[in-house]
Amino acid sequence: MIYGLLISRCNPWGALQPGLPVPTMIPKHWPLIVLDLKDCFFSIPLHEQDTQRFAFTVPSINHQGPDKRYEWKVLPQGMTNSPAICQLYVDQAVEPVRQQCPKVQILHYMDDLLITAESESHLMEAYKLLLLYLEKVGLQVAPEKIQKGEVVQYLGLKVTSEKVTPLEFEIAIDGLQTLNDFQKLCGNLNWLRPYCKLTTEDMMPLFNILEGDAQLDSPRRLTIEARLALQKIEKQIKAMQMERCDPQQALEILIFMEQLYPFAVIWQGGPLLFVYPHSHAPRVLYTQGIAVADLILTAIKKATEMAGKTPKRCVVPFAQEAVEAFTRECWQWAYIVLILQIEIDNHYPRHPFVNFCTQVSIKRVQKVRRDPIQGAVTVFTDGAKGGTGAAIFNNQRYFVLTASPSPQHAELAIIATVLRRESAPMNILSDSAYVVNAVQMLATQCLILKSSSVYSYLSEIQGLLNQREHAIYIGHIRAHSNLPGPLTRGNMMADHYSRFLLACTALEQAKEYHSKWHVNTHTLSFKFNIPRKQAEDIIRSCEKCVVTIVPKIPAGANPRGLKPGHIWQMDVTHIPSFGRQSCVHVTVDTYSGVIMATAMNKEGVQQVIQHCLQAFAAWGVPHVIKTDNGPAYTSNRFAAFLKEFGISHITGIPYNPQGQAVVERAHLYLKNLIIKQKGGIGEMATSNKDVLALALYTINFLNKKKNGKTPAEMHTQSVDKESIQWVMWKDLQDNQWKGPFPLLRRVRGAVCFFPQGAAQPIWTPERRIRLINLPAEDLEEENSI
Repeated sequence: MIYGLLISRCNPWGALQPGLPVPTMIPKHWPLIVLDLKDCFFSIPLHEQDTQRFAFTVPSINHQGPDKRYEWKVLPQGMTNSPAICQLYVDQAVEPVRQQCPKVQILHYMDDLLITAESESHLMEAYKLLLLYLEKVGLQVAPEKIQKGEVVQYLGLKVTSEKVTPLEFEIAIDGLQTLNDFQKLCGNLNWLRPYCKLTTEDMMPLFNILEGDAQLDSPRRLTIEARLALQKIEKQIKAMQMERCDPQQALEILIFMEQLYPFAVIWQGGPLLFVYPHSHAPRVLYTQGIAVADLILTAIKKATEMAGKTPKRCVVPFAQEAVEAFTRECWQWAYIVLILQIEIDNHYPRHPFVNFCTQVSIKRVQKVRRDPIQGAVTVFTDGAKGGTGAAIFNNQRYFVLTASPSPQHAELAIIATVLRRESAPMNILSDSAYVVNAVQMLATQCLILKSSSVYSYLSEIQGLLNQREHAIYIGHIRAHSNLPGPLTRGNMMADHYSRFLLACTALEQAKEYHSKWHVNTHTLSFKFNIPRKQAEDIIRSCEKCVVTIVPKIPAGANPRGLKPGHIWQMDVTHIPSFGRQSCVHVTVDTYSGVIMATAMNKEGVQQVIQHCLQAFAAWGVPHVIKTDNGPAYTSNRFAAFLKEFGISHITGIPYNPQGQAVVERAHLYLKNLIIKQKGGIGEMATSNKDVLALALYTINFLNKKKNGKTPAEMHTQSVDKESIQWVMWKDLQDNQWKGPFPLLRRVRGAVCFFPQGAAQPIWTPERRIRLINLPAEDLEEENSI
């Protein structure tokens, strides 16, 4: 097996160490020794039987000689699991030293080792023992990279007897041109964040540059905000000094607030480690109280991982009353206070670092009251399903129309309009509990998920609430309750105004929708609740549809299915614009009207079978398939194929297309729709299959029939059990009226009924039957039979 193929087939082991060792957890004043292994990967041998699996070939230029074949005998770089194998191999030498020297701490990450102990004698004993075990497994220590003394460098940090600081460096910005460049920069800064005050808000201008095109070489530009952020970050990195821990003292957690994002510090007389929240909110509305509680839980988990013990105290910038309210309302706070029994305090220690972190003052002004405001005007708001919203403020009427059809979006938009135009105190009543809860949550410092569809509305409302001088109250009122009183009447008026606006805009929306999809009259009438006459006018005024309007054909009695999958008609039509795939195989379910089409390059039996298999996979297997007498349909191979699926096959009269009227009309229907969708929704199609798929989607899932159902709905839903109707039938053979017979199905111009004693139902033109009403006693007798 060649080396490249082996790499592609390797199953990743994942990270053996979830994170890097934290030097701040090394006890103060413990002496240190840092080792760096020499050519670690190339010192790990492969088994003799595995070297052939790591073979590769170097080709000869211009085939001047035989290609050179090589085999890796040591652990190759670039393989998926090489770093994990390296860690496991080095750990074989480190673990025995840990067992024999329990008072010594050894920090191991890849080929970097740090040894520390409380006394110099224990340290030197473990150091000599470690060198011995490393030599046993064939690993060498680079003598020039052994560090001893008061100050050492480990994992990019400078570690002294009491402090841990980042190494001095400057951030190079000249080569930042692509997404990959900025990704590396943010990754390096993110690695330093636990040891520096680089808050999420400080990093946000850089995080914003990472959004957009996912190609690694896609161009990126350093914005003015990002350049200022880098200057601030560089100053903070150079000024920051973290403490080394004291194993005898307890750990604490300090919570600090920025404008939006909180951050935490694991504390022990000084900062040990920074903990930051994720830059993306985990839910649409992320309140400040829940954000702080989640951050505390994250800091507790981090402290337990790093130090092996749980902090006993947490300092937050909230009053005791606020913490008690959080504990009652939020399960995270209840878990912290009651289960973990963490002491919650709001008195920060006196330390210069605390002054450095508390640069942002926290202002809490109650802009949304929990109780109605006395003397304030009552405002009624409502949002309709079509995306229209209305508000009633004294004698003022406000209206809004959103691009989204969601009533919640319309309700949020109208509330933003009221807050923007009215500055006085007000009591807002809405019949949407979602909107009321959202506005109440926005009254506090709250993060909003940017990817949410309501982000623009919520962020605008949040900004308007922060700018207001006077408070508001928002409450919920049940809609359509029919209760007496002015509140119910006001809500009903807002509801009527929003629906009146929707009725005014429905015609415009129907025109826009038709210009995109070119659906039929019934679809426009049902979807936008407009009269059929207006829907017909929209289609007649469409310049693409008016030239393809088919004149009404005299009604006939072409036999159709009595249920989904009963009778299918199949044929081939030609669409020249499809090029080599111009042979389009079309199948129609004669009950539901579902159309199936496949673009092929031939009309042969092989293509017919492929089309049938695709149709079976999408819409099931029919009982009967009706075709013309083409050579592909009358072949023995096609007959054997249908027999395999238990399908009956019937053909029409040779050279007479009238027996295939349903599928012949489907050809024209499909071709006209493809022509009409060019330049509209058809622009998103990149191939013939896409063009066909868009047309079939419109026919089967958008266009509605007279009963208000699409072909797909009629095909997948159970057949409605209607009340039995009875007909009399005029038999032309003897010119006699016969019956009564039960009516099975009625379509335009034809009916199907089942004569008593007949072998199968009969389809006949509608003019040859008469509907009758049976007497009650006859009807009961027929039903009992």
